[in-house]
Amino acid sequence: MFAYDKYPIMRGHMLIIPKRHVEDMIGLDAEEWESLRQLKDEALPVALKRYCGESISYNVAMQVGENSGREINHLHMHILPRVADDQFSGSPRKLYSAILGRSEKRDSSGVEEEVKALRKLFRYKPEKQ
Repeated sequence: MFAYDKYPIMRGHMLIIPKRHVEDMIGLDAEEWESLRQLKDEALPVALKRYCGESISYNVAMQVGENSGREINHLHMHILPRVADDQFSGSPRKLYSAILGRSEKRDSSGVEEEVKALRKLFRYKPEKQ
């Protein structure tokens, strides 16, 4: 599953999440790992086009295990489109500190508009519950 991060640390911060609950990459079977790769391959060009323009700059990150700073015990991959002079440019330590130091109090304004725009780009229609 692909999702826009509810508490993004930058514009375009997306998540790729396996459907089945697993806590680490070791728990994925080959088909699930391939599915994650395919989702990343689909999401990345859309994110780069929407958030980076001509730039091909991004970070992909996963935190695994209790000592990694992960907040949710479900494997997920962060996609972080990067632009020149963003708030983390020049130091990967700043970026990873921001990922690890996030809190639920983080400003999430504007997230709904981004989700709507991305759903349009991916031609996604939510399933009715």
